[in-house]
Amino acid sequence: MYNSHIFENTIAIPNSLRVVLINKSDTITPIQLILLSMTAIGLKNHVFAISPLVEVSGRDAWLAVLFTLLLVLLWIPLLLYIQNQTNRQPLLVWLSSIIGSVPTKIITITFICYLILMSSISLRETTIWTNIAYLPTTPPIILAIVFLGACCLMVKANLRALNMLNVFLLFFIVILGFFVAITNIQHKNFYLLLPVLENGYKPAFDGMIYQASGMTELFVFLLLQHKVNVPLRFRHFFAAALILTLLTIGPLIGAIIEFGPTEASLQRFPPFEQWTLVSIGRFIEHLDFLSIYQWLAGVFIRLCLLLLLIKDLLILNTKININWILFFTSTAIVILTLSPITDFQFPL
Repeated sequence: MYNSHIFENTIAIPNSLRVVLINKSDTITPIQLILLSMTAIGLKNHVFAISPLVEVSGRDAWLAVLFTLLLVLLWIPLLLYIQNQTNRQPLLVWLSSIIGSVPTKIITITFICYLILMSSISLRETTIWTNIAYLPTTPPIILAIVFLGACCLMVKANLRALNMLNVFLLFFIVILGFFVAITNIQHKNFYLLLPVLENGYKPAFDGMIYQASGMTELFVFLLLQHKVNVPLRFRHFFAAALILTLLTIGPLIGAIIEFGPTEASLQRFPPFEQWTLVSIGRFIEHLDFLSIYQWLAGVFIRLCLLLLLIKDLLILNTKININWILFFTSTAIVILTLSPITDFQFPL
């Protein structure tokens, strides 16, 4: 059975761009999409963006996060306008009917390159952290191939299967997040957040770009909107933006009030350094191994979602077998991940 209503009242679509009807078994609800973004996009905000935020904005980094939320609320209506114009069609199918197949293919290639870059950054950060935290002698190429191979196996399923796995993994990610936050209350000094705006507004404004780099990933809602069983509303985008903001501001403030802005700015992964402080009583400590689950579960869902988007974009425009799509995409991601670029040159 297919969602035939998705393509009702639409303009004729060029033959050069094949239409793929969406199977009802591959649809999700807006709440499930928000939960997917909480894991996939949340990893970027919760982990990758914290270090540069503190480095650039210091103790006022949390203000940069709030300022970014205000700008995102002004950007959401544009996303809603685009979604309404598509009439529930896949975004690129709609674009093809408006601007033609050739410009659409150029945009498709741009999207795919961007998604591959996002995937390679996530995988690179994962291999670096894995080498630092618990597998210091394992070659990065082995880590990259094994982890990406597991993601490719998951991507052969559909979006609904990924969503079901995400709900299960996210439940324990959230539990562990509250656990580390509550357990470390004994180490928190909220006076380290003062004075506010000691150096004016500029540091806070300078840090907004790092938070915005994660928030703008909400554009993937447009790439998935035709797989959501009802049209997305402002409240859905707002809920996702608010959750992503809280996912950033929680570990960000935690890093500042537990380590101080100077020490936190020197740390590569501040949210996971907070796990080293966890202790229960006098005899239970060294619980930072639990952070391995948090990171790997989050990056697994993120990579799977990005690969799923790449697969769907290519299937719309080519007749290439899905196995070849995953092979060439994974090869490109691994090559970028292992490229000899230092962390100072590699984009975040």
